[in-house]
This record gives sequence, C-alpha cells and structure tokens, in this order.
Amino acid sequence: MNKYILSVDIKSCVGCQACEVVCKQEFNLPVGPKFISVKKDGPKKVGDKIRTDYIPIFCDHCEEAECIKACPENAIIKRPDGIVIVIKERCTGCKLCISACPTGVPQYIPNENVVGFCNYCADRIDEGLEPACVIVCPSKCIYFGEVDDVEKRMKEHGGYTT
Repeated sequence: MNKYILSVDIKSCVGCQACEVVCKQEFNLPVGPKFISVKKDGPKKVGDKIRTDYIPIFCDHCEEAECIKACPENAIIKRPDGIVIVIKERCTGCKLCISACPTGVPQYIPNENVVGFCNYCADRIDEGLEPACVIVCPSKCIYFGEVDDVEKRMKEHGGYTT
C-alpha cells in the first residue's frame, strides 16, 4: 500500500490560518486544542531583505512514532497507508503521548478526556477526498498525497519545507 504525506511549502504560506480554522471545524474542537498550528518566524533579516515565514505545524506521522510506543492503552495505531490515528474509545486521556512526541503536536481535548492530533482527515481520505486544510489553503501551499508524488510536485513548484 502507498504511504501518504502532508507537506507545506513554507515559502508560499501567507500565515492566514485558514488551515487552523477549517481543522477546528472539521474535528469540532473546543477553544484551546489545535491539530494544526501556524507559527510565525520573523521578521528576520535574510541577506539584504527582511522576511517572515509562517510554518504550519502538524503531526509528522513518524515512521517509528513515539506516541504509539508511549500509549499504554494501544489507542494510537498506524494504518497501512502510514496515517497515525487515535482510537478515541480506547484513549483514557493519560497524555503520555504528548510528552513522548518529539514535536509536541498531540493535543488534550478536555471535554472528551482524550488526546488527538492531525490524522490527515482520515475519514475524508477514506472517502477519496483531500484533507480539509489542503482544500481551503488560499496560497495552495499544502500538499497531500503519496510520498513520491508530493515530493515531485513540491520540487516542480520550487517549494521547500522545514
């Protein structure tokens, strides 16, 4: 089975946070937790110019995901397509996955007493759709698909990621 990836061309991101908003709507998240978060880097001097980058941060769906290893309830699994998901019915909200994650992306959802993170909108993917953030991004800087295809498209558009 092919492996999926979500990647961002930070050179093209304008920091509008549309991805954050649609993600919160898609997952019906309360105030606080975010499965994608746009971080501002700058302004900074790069050569003779001043520049600000906006960097969307979301789950990397690591090959050897530390969150999976840390979960005592086996509530976090990796699908054959590489997407890491939380099985909410198994999650006890212990938060061990949060501290185990090297990028700190898992989020505690207090009203449900579970942890969650970006799962590439797995339900949408299962229906043949793209993740919601890809659809709403006005600068079209979020790429989703099979690893080789995304890398090829990013290279064609001169994009780069962090």
